[in-house]
Amino acid sequence: MNYPELNRGDKGDAVRELQTHLNKVGAMLVVDGDFGSGTERGVRYAQDIIGRLSTGTVDDELWQWLESQPDPCPELATNGVAFIAKEETGGLAYYHAVTRWPHFPGLASGITIGVGYDLRFNSEDDFRMLWGDRLPDNMLDELAKDIGKPGSKKRVKELKKMDFEIPFKFAWPVFVEGTLPRFYQETQMIYPSLDGLPALCRSALVSIVFNRGNSLKGPRRREMREIRNILAQADNPALHKLKRKMILTDVEDQILSMQRLWGPSSGLHKRRQAEANLWRNGLDPW
Repeated sequence: MNYPELNRGDKGDAVRELQTHLNKVGAMLVVDGDFGSGTERGVRYAQDIIGRLSTGTVDDELWQWLESQPDPCPELATNGVAFIAKEETGGLAYYHAVTRWPHFPGLASGITIGVGYDLRFNSEDDFRMLWGDRLPDNMLDELAKDIGKPGSKKRVKELKKMDFEIPFKFAWPVFVEGTLPRFYQETQMIYPSLDGLPALCRSALVSIVFNRGNSLKGPRRREMREIRNILAQADNPALHKLKRKMILTDVEDQILSMQRLWGPSSGLHKRRQAEANLWRNGLDPW
């Protein structure tokens, strides 16, 4: 098979296909068909993974390797997985500049590493199981002190002085092999019909739970409870598919309603908009 050689500046369907393939290995790209700086960075990242010269040019060998890679999560759309990872890290460029070091996202979070791995909400056994073969012992022992504890800017400064950083090629497999499956299960606990939804829609709900947890208690979780009710209403085998789709469109409104909890300039306000868009894009062709 002849593959098109692609470089920065190229546009079109072949670039969209490339971007989706790159997302399988952690490039965290928006699939827009435009080979810009982000896509070039993703190409160089993939070339680094396989030990090839970092040229930024996509040739036959890279195409073949990318096509051979499995989807990162069978239950979610590959580009949905990329969306969650990008929301948690800021993308490859931001990861390299900021989130490769242990950081504190604020609010109720603990010290966080990799792709949204929050040490406050993980056990030491889980931490050592997932990261034990990827981080040196001194880093493991130091980070283990943050298990179950709220984070702080002061603690971040302490850790940065120790020069602890987590390469993304280690963060990505922990995310897709350990963290993401757990959050899929947590999402399924409150939304039992999750498996019956389009893959991008499932990704939107997992993104919300990844960020907010799966508690349904209290006035701040009003929309999450209403989403549960909408999904239960739509999960009726007697309904015509078009009627079911009409019911499910209301989930988008509930996701947008969550924006009431944060100011318009907040990253979480913008994340809810992006998740609502993801839900709509998943539902549209269904």
